[in-house]
This record gives sequence, structure tokens and C-alpha cells, in this order.
Amino acid sequence: MLLALDPLRVAYAAVFFGSGILCLLLIPRAKAFENREIRTGLVWLLATTGTWGLLKTAYLLLPAQFGEPTYTLGLIIGFATVWAWLYFCSAYTGRPFHRNPTLRRLSVAVFGLVAVVKLSNPLHGLYFTATQVVEPFSYLAIEHGLLHWSATGLAYVLSAIGLFMIFELYVRSDYDTRPLSVLAGLIALPVGFDLVALSTPLFINFIYAPIGVAIFAVGVLVVFQERLAAVGTALPDGTASIYLDADQRIRDASAAATELFPPLDDAIGEPIAAVLPAVADHLDSHEPILQHGDDEPRYYLVETNPVRLAGSAAQVLTFTDVTELEQTRRELREKERELSEQNELYRAILSASFAFVYRVDPDRELTFVSDPVAEVLGYEPDALVGKQIDTVAPTADIAEQIRRYTDDVLAGEAIRLQDFPLQHRDGRDVFVDVQVVPVYDPSVSETERAADDIVGAQGMVREATDRHRREALISVINRVLRHNVRNELTVINGRAELLADQLDGQPAANAQEIVDAGNRLLDLSESARKIEQSREQSPKLEAHDIVPTVETAVEQIAEQYPDATLSVDTPEEAVVLTKPRVKTAFRELLDNAAKHSGDAPTVDITVAVDPDWVTITIADDGPGLPDGEREVLATGAEDPLAHGSGLGLWLANWIVTTLDGDIEILDTVTGTTVEIRLPNANTEA
Repeated sequence: MLLALDPLRVAYAAVFFGSGILCLLLIPRAKAFENREIRTGLVWLLATTGTWGLLKTAYLLLPAQFGEPTYTLGLIIGFATVWAWLYFCSAYTGRPFHRNPTLRRLSVAVFGLVAVVKLSNPLHGLYFTATQVVEPFSYLAIEHGLLHWSATGLAYVLSAIGLFMIFELYVRSDYDTRPLSVLAGLIALPVGFDLVALSTPLFINFIYAPIGVAIFAVGVLVVFQERLAAVGTALPDGTASIYLDADQRIRDASAAATELFPPLDDAIGEPIAAVLPAVADHLDSHEPILQHGDDEPRYYLVETNPVRLAGSAAQVLTFTDVTELEQTRRELREKERELSEQNELYRAILSASFAFVYRVDPDRELTFVSDPVAEVLGYEPDALVGKQIDTVAPTADIAEQIRRYTDDVLAGEAIRLQDFPLQHRDGRDVFVDVQVVPVYDPSVSETERAADDIVGAQGMVREATDRHRREALISVINRVLRHNVRNELTVINGRAELLADQLDGQPAANAQEIVDAGNRLLDLSESARKIEQSREQSPKLEAHDIVPTVETAVEQIAEQYPDATLSVDTPEEAVVLTKPRVKTAFRELLDNAAKHSGDAPTVDITVAVDPDWVTITIADDGPGLPDGEREVLATGAEDPLAHGSGLGLWLANWIVTTLDGDIEILDTVTGTTVEIRLPNANTEA
């Protein structure tokens, strides 16, 4: 049941009902703020204020028996608006008060205490008393007591603290915040109505705060929502910043920004592209650093900050002077570019002494060929530049290989090819050694290089036709001679062994000498085969644990010479840079030690590791190496080979030295001690 609808009563009720409904209807717009804390504070401020306004409406329209409980509930909800306001102000201005656990607990305690005092008013009557009056219309008049004014004073003080935080931000923002300041000030306007109501009958003694909050909410959420968010986004303390709306029009600029860009002085509402075209172009380029000025340029870090409203394209541009840092960065970048270019050049020159150099782009097109190409392939450089890399391939298969190898390099892999066939301009085949490496963008640091930074490939070519033909001939002769020698020696040894068994005395001894000589020739043939196999191996060294290799070689020699005593002293692991063919060198040296040290030789093998090298020592108790074979093993000298002796030792020397190792004969009183040193793989890493 409602009271009689006196026009003035209806007017009062309409004002509070409108303010309450308006606050509740604006909650969805408050949820557009992307910052969760600002959004939470503003939503609760609108919710509590809207509920308070509706409770005041009910107080005016309901009968007297419902008026006092409704008014009490409104007082409690109204006091809650103070805490929602403080939470919003703290979050909006970037302060931490709303997150402070102590302040939060204190706020809950104060609110709870005041709520209990209000709810218990029917018992003590110290908060307010209610009397039915008829002027200026019939309503339940409220006479506030001492406790009310104490709580209200606290509420006004807390609200003023929130206003202070807001106004301080507006002053520091350096923007035109007059509209927002006026709206914030309107929150305090109802206080004036409250004071007037105490001294004149023109207004009923009623708390008018919901009206001020409703006016503030309409202003900041309907008219100036983006400006409110922009001020909260802008950096304080004199930072140069420009506020742009969704259409890239200038809505405000700080004093520092206007000083930096004088055309901003009268540019409110103008497109930034028309006022500051350089800044607009810079935004489109997505570059972080803006150069401002020509004669003595300054450099600014430009940051684009959204105004923290969902669906809004408005933004705040901030400009931070980083001139000294940028000048230093540019100087360093230029030096790095120069050094990178030099490194690329030196890398090509120092890789090896090549006949000519070429470069291709990511499309496999030749972009550079050095002049000596004419001596190797018969083409002038200009005739090849702009052509595909497979232009000089002799066959379709070789062309496909060239394309595949080039793609591998453009993906980041360096390759090295030996005896690779190309076609001379006159149609004949030319064999070359080629080393190809990727070429990276020199502006990218070596530690950050990736396949996407490769801008081409660079190849270094050495003419190898003569060597190819010579080695091909040697290989054929070697195989033919070995095959024929082994076949003939097999026949000779077989016949000689028969004679040795059938004859007695000196004739039998002569036959045995023939067998021994044949065996030596077979050993010589086998050594030649090993040399040829080792010669064709890849030169690239790899990490290998040498301990199992040594132990395997020792086991094989022990089986071959069962009367020999072999001792091995090795660590658990000794990783070296080598190739598997190093096992052949060990076998040759162990075989020589066991074979030439008497009927029951003793051979000691040790492996020692130091930071740079892994040393393998082979010591026997034999008569020692003859001077000629010592020279073969120590230096690789070829003259003694003519006598058919020392070929295995020469092979050991050749293998070790081609694996970047070192071999040395130590001076000892008896026997022979050979020391092999191989690079320590851990040091190389």
C-alpha cells in the first residue's frame, strides 16, 4: 500500500528513483574497463549507490510502518558506497591501498561496527528518531542523532580522501581534466543539500548523496568514458603524451608533448596524420624509436597504450627521450656491421687458397663470381652472374646434386666436396674441390643467427683435375698390382712350402727363405691396401672414446702373438678428435713391437689424459728400431720405403699426422717407446 501521491512527494521519489535506476543501468558500461580492479570498484560503487537510491524511493512511498526499517537498510547500503568509492579511487590512481590486507580488514571492521549501531537503533535511539510530519508533505521525518553525525563525518572524510586521490592524478596527468574535475566535484554537491536542509524547510532533512554519484556516473561513463580511461593510462610527472580517439584524432596532449611538438597547441580534434605526419607514419611502421629533428636529431621511444576499455580503439601515445642510448646503439650497430662484413670476407679468404669464389642468393642465382673462374671453367664472370648455380653442371644428375647441396647450405649447413665434376665452357669435364658456407645478414649477431637470417651462400672452388686424374691412375695401378702380386705370391709360396717340406738341409732352408720373402711381400701388399683406404677417408674429425679402440687393437695383437705379454693401463674414458682409421695406426705399431721384440716380447700400453692432448704410449723390450725405420716413424720420410721395409710404420705416421695428431719416438736405454698424441675433444669443445 502506497501513501497518497502528493506532487512534491512524487518529485522527491522520482529524483531518487531515477538516480538509482540510472546507476544500475550504467553497470554494463562500467564493465567495459579492462583493468579488473578499476572495473570492480566502479561496478560496486554503482551497485551500492543504485540500491541506496531505490531504498530512498521506497522510504518516501511506503507507509510509516515500513519507512523506518527501509531507511535503516538504506543507511547501511549508503555507508557501503564509501568503501566502494575508496576502492575505485585507489585502483584508478594506481595506488596499492585497496590491496593492503591490513586496511581491508580495518575497513570491514569499521563497516561492521557502524552497521551494528544502525541496526540496533530501535533499541537505543541514538542514531536517529522518526516522526510523522505533514509539511512540506506528509512523510516520516528523520531527526539524526550524535552517532549519525559521527558516522556521516567519517564518511565525508573518507570520501574526501578519494577525491584527493582523483584530483592529484588529474593535476599530475598534465591533461585538460576540467570536465572530469567538475564531475568528481559534483559527488560532493549533495552535501550542500544536506546542510541547507538543516537550516531551512526548503528541503527535507534527507541524505542526497545518490544524486551526486548518479551525475558523476553519467558523466564519466556516457560522456567522458574514454577521457577517464585515458587519464588513468597516461604517465604522470611531465611525460610527453598524446591522447587519440578511435579515429586517430587528437583529443588532448600534455604540456610536455606540446613543447616537444608545437603544432599540437591548437590541434584538438584534428587527425594526427595532418598535425604530426611523421608520428603517424612512425605508428604505421611499428618501429619503437622515432627520430625527431634533422640538424640535431633527438630519438624517442614511442609506446602505444590502450585506454583500457573493452572494444575501444582510443589510445595514449607516450614519448620517452632515449637519444643517448639510441646514438650509442646506432654507433655500435654500424661498427658491428663493418666488423661483420670484414668477418665474412676474412672467413672466405682464410678458409683456404681457392681458385675462385662465387656467391648465390636464396633463389640459387649467381650474384658474384671472381675473375679466376675464367682460368678454371673458361667463362668470364659476367657471363655467369645472373645464371642459376647449376649452369656449369655436366649432366642432369650433377645439376640436381648442385641444387640439393645449395639448398642444404641455404638451410644453414656448411658443406665440403672433393673431386666434384663441373663442365668447362668447351665441353670437357673439370674436377674441383668446393667448400660452401651460408652467408648471414650482417646485422644479426652470431649468437642469434637462424636459417631465416641467411641471405645467400658463398662457395670457394679449387681446381683439382690433375690430382683427380693422378689419383685415379694410382688407384687403378695399385689395385691391379696388388691383385696380380697376391695371386702370383700365393703360387710362389705354395710351391716353396712344398719344396721346404720335401727337401733337407740347405735346399730346405733356401725354400723357407723364399716363403719368408713371399710373406713379406704379402704384408707389403696389405699395407698398400690400407694406405689407399685411408687416403680416401673424409678429413673431418669426430669425437671418439679412444679407450675401446686401444683395447680392441691389443686383443687382436694378443690373438696374433700368443707368446707376447701385453699390459694395458687406461682411464675409464679418453675422448679424442679423430677418425676410426686411427685403429690401423695402433695395430701397425703394436704389430711391429710384438713381431720384432723376440720370441716372448713384453709390450706395455698406457693412455694418459691432459687438458689439451690424450697420449697413447707403446713401449716394448725389443732391440730397438733401426735408424732407417726410426726416421720413417718419426718424420714420414719416404726413401727407406724403396727397400720394402717400414711401410707399416710410414702408414702409422701418415694416419696420425693427418688426424691432427703427433707421433714421437722417445729415447730409452732398451727397447722402443712410441708416443702418440691426439687432440682432446673436451678441450676442443
